[in-house]
Amino acid sequence: MESNISLQACALSFAYNKIPILKGIDFTIEKGSFLSIIGPNGAGKSTLVNIISKVLFPFEGELEIEGNSIKKLSSHEVAKKIAVVPQYSDMGFNFTVSEIILMGRYPHIKRFKGETRHDYDICKKAMHLTRTEQFSSRKYNELSGGEKQRVIIAQALAQDTPVIILDEPTSHLDINFQIEFMELFYDLNKNHGKTIIGVFHDINLALQYSEKIIMLKEGKIFSSGNASDVVTRTNMMAVFNSDVYVTKNPFTGRLYVSPNFNLKINKGKNVNKKEIKIHVIGGGGAASHILNILHNQGYILSTGVINNLDTDINTAQELGIIFVNEAPFSPISKEAYLRNLELIKNADMVVLPGIEFGNGNILNLEAVYESVRLNKKIIVIDEIDISKRDHINGKASALYDEIIDSDAYVIKTDEDIIKAISEVFT
Repeated sequence: MESNISLQACALSFAYNKIPILKGIDFTIEKGSFLSIIGPNGAGKSTLVNIISKVLFPFEGELEIEGNSIKKLSSHEVAKKIAVVPQYSDMGFNFTVSEIILMGRYPHIKRFKGETRHDYDICKKAMHLTRTEQFSSRKYNELSGGEKQRVIIAQALAQDTPVIILDEPTSHLDINFQIEFMELFYDLNKNHGKTIIGVFHDINLALQYSEKIIMLKEGKIFSSGNASDVVTRTNMMAVFNSDVYVTKNPFTGRLYVSPNFNLKINKGKNVNKKEIKIHVIGGGGAASHILNILHNQGYILSTGVINNLDTDINTAQELGIIFVNEAPFSPISKEAYLRNLELIKNADMVVLPGIEFGNGNILNLEAVYESVRLNKKIIVIDEIDISKRDHINGKASALYDEIIDSDAYVIKTDEDIIKAISEVFT
């Protein structure tokens, strides 16, 4: 009798330079599931994905794919079963789009034999689904960040595996493509039997599409099961150190997480006496968690420039934080830039989260660069290398490097922000 289990882990552990990253992970994922893995930065989400796809090896414990130990499968055999859509992908060589998508067929091509008509037909379908046919002959490095991500998604679809892993796959995409591709993965799950495993920072995105959730904390599974059992107010406080309301979205009927901005988590300190003014650069939801943390500590906040409909706008409005906004999907105007700069001039410190930069929001980075001239204290959250977030051919990287060299205080995660502020002002 054929097993209904797609992936199963038992006592799965992994250490890097003798530092434990994953600690005794156990889970079972049924075929045809849409499961999301959530947790704070450093919880082990990406490490778990890399072990499942056999990028990281060896490891302790056991991991089986459709009843077969991954330890006994070659990387080629694993690639027939699991495709990964990464958050970032740099190509060492400047191939054309069609060549890169065709590479997704490599696990299925026999040695010493070339691609068949079947391979080309699958790639053609993948390009149609991802709307990449229009630039199929262009070189990969000539594409925008969003176009590159669509190519990587097409390559994964061309791989035609029973399991697809999504590692923050929509981070480079405009909102219309984010929705389009999440609906595509949902259709592959519901109507084509694909098992989808997603790693998401956006918990509401995970809740919109997942029936099952694995919540990680410090390399261990804190909770797993149905979304309604895992994403609770108690669990969110314990894992993310943030109080939230968990309600149902009135439009979709799915669970929805909204911060509770009235909670003070400073364990008795008198936060109202703080007079430090902090300006947080916003965009793409990158500021929301930081604003929540700093608001709960009593700092005087401002943020910008944020496009309307961005989740950072909702956070700022609910917290009563001053912000500079811009029209939806529009580049930052000179007027908005100057208003943002006025808030920076009024602040004691500027915080720069790990934002993606393109032509539309480069003025936000230029505002931070200007704050260097204004002798503002600057904290930079540098979790992901700027070269992977720069989608304008090095322009953002050049500005970013000068900001770092200006004696900015650099941290790796949002969770270090309070300690960093304390040290900067000591």
